Amino acid sequence: MNYSFWEKYFIESPVDITIIGSGIVGLSTAISIKESRPELSIKIIERGSLPYGASTKNAGFSCFGSVSELLDDIKNMGEGQCMEVVNMRWKGLKKLRSRIGDAAMAYTHCGGTELFRPEDEDLKQLCLSQIEYCNELMSHHISIDQCYSVKSNDTVLSFEKQSIFNAFEGSINPVMMMNELIKKAISLGIHIINGLTIKEIDKTNKQLIGSENIRIAFKKLIVCTNGFASQLLPNLPVTAARNQVLITSPLDNVKLDSCYHVDKGYIYFRPFEGRILIGGGRNYDAVTEATSEFGNTKVIQEYLLSILEKIHPGASKKVDHWWSGILGIGHTKFPICEWVDKDILVGVRLGGMGIAIGSYLGEQLAEMAVSKM
Repeated sequence: MNYSFWEKYFIESPVDITIIGSGIVGLSTAISIKESRPELSIKIIERGSLPYGASTKNAGFSCFGSVSELLDDIKNMGEGQCMEVVNMRWKGLKKLRSRIGDAAMAYTHCGGTELFRPEDEDLKQLCLSQIEYCNELMSHHISIDQCYSVKSNDTVLSFEKQSIFNAFEGSINPVMMMNELIKKAISLGIHIINGLTIKEIDKTNKQLIGSENIRIAFKKLIVCTNGFASQLLPNLPVTAARNQVLITSPLDNVKLDSCYHVDKGYIYFRPFEGRILIGGGRNYDAVTEATSEFGNTKVIQEYLLSILEKIHPGASKKVDHWWSGILGIGHTKFPICEWVDKDILVGVRLGGMGIAIGSYLGEQLAEMAVSKM
């Protein structure tokens, strides 16, 4: 990058609140701050030409948890904390939809189907036996009735006949979503600086050390870099995890009619304009996929292709594009939303549910930041 004096002067000029990361959390935080305190000046620093981690690289599911994922989270986190996170996701989705509108992000209320492979028999029986329990939890915690129901799988015939349908799930176009948030942020006077990597947070001097000899003094700093957060704040209990994704070229006779989940949400797929998008499987090679490096690996590619072939025979020969995104995970799916220093706030560890939880987390961060202004 060859910054002019004027560009460098603009980038380094002080503002009230500086945000690192222009993904859904960073943008939502900035927008929420401006909506409550329009006089505050805000600058967002983003190292990519687009949000770099997962906001524009995900599969576009507006989901908040399949039955198997819910039961697994209750086992690991306890019922109370699990449902608190589900409530955050539900509120986040409502906020996102009300903020930018369904049409602006191509939202489709298609529902979600949890499928089971023949080898998932024990998991299937557990999930089927706990549908009523999960529906009671949803009714009590987020006031929706009959979220989950048994559905006959007449579409993906290589999977078990019994499946579970989530009536409240949908799909979006993540780039359309982010473009709309970017437009809204700019209209509110929020400055977004792309292509600038922050290498270090100098807490003592309250300064960001960037590439190209950039030094940005901050008054209040909010870190919204999710899976990359530990690169700047090494003590944060959040780690990066890579998710690999593929999409086919247009296929004949694609009969998929919803979003789909397999294996506690680790595998997901859906139709898009006659194509099939499928991704996930990081638990299949968990050690290798615990990385902040983008890329695709033969192990995961072959695994996803084998599942794709069961979904639509012959589709594995018609892959159009592969990519990957980076998630922020930890020992719990409860997000980190806290002050880590007198003037440094973080909102990270979205647990692979950024679309759902991002707008909610942005509101919380905005309230916390404004309370100290």
